[in-house]
Parts: sequence; C-alpha cells; structure tokens
Amino acid sequence: MAAASSQPNQFDASVLDQLACPACLGGLVLDGERLVCAGCGRGYAIVDAIPVLIAERAVNSRS
Repeated sequence: MAAASSQPNQFDASVLDQLACPACLGGLVLDGERLVCAGCGRGYAIVDAIPVLIAERAVNSRS
C-alpha cells in the first residue's frame, strides 16, 4: 500500500508521464493549478487532486 501524502488534495505530478491530452494525445505539463497540453494548448482543471481530462471542458491557454 502506498504511503499517505501529507497533502491529500494535491495532484501527484509523478503520474504526469502516464497522462495525455484527450483531444490530440499530446504531452501534459503542470502549470500552477492545471495541466496544459504541449501540443494543442488546451488547459485542464485539477479538482480535488484529480485532473479533469475532458476535452469539452478544456480552455485554450494560447489566447
């Protein structure tokens, strides 16, 4: 069993290499309180330490 984190509502960045943008399959990078796709620029919210990887809910961060 994994050890409990001292901050249970914080996104675990160690899983970032296992995630991809659902719209273009590009790599994601942590940008403050959201994940941003390096390929298409969509930004995905992180809610209660869980990334919301739904393309329809993403915001364009390249405005």
